[in-house]
Amino acid sequence: MRDDTFRIRAYGESNDASGKVLARAWCEAIVQRTPEYCDSTNDAEVPAREIDANGRFSDNPDLTSSNRRFGRKFRIESFRWLSPSEV
Repeated sequence: MRDDTFRIRAYGESNDASGKVLARAWCEAIVQRTPEYCDSTNDAEVPAREIDANGRFSDNPDLTSSNRRFGRKFRIESFRWLSPSEV
C-alpha cells in the first residue's frame, strides 16, 4: 500500500462588467492521498483495478459503487494564500 502527496496551486480573479481585473488571488494546498477508500466497506488492500490474462485493466467489481466512483480518501495537510511574488 502507498500514499501520495501533491502540491496543488490555484489562481482566481474577479472582473468587472468590462473585463477589468478587480482582484486576484493565489493559493496552495498540500494534499495527501491515503490508502483508505472513501467508503470504508472495502479494505485499503483491495485493488482498485484488475488486469486480465490479455493485459487489459478493468475496475474491480468487488468495490462498492462509491469506491469505484471516488476511489481513495484525500486529506488536506496544509493550505495557504500566496502573494504575487511567490508565483
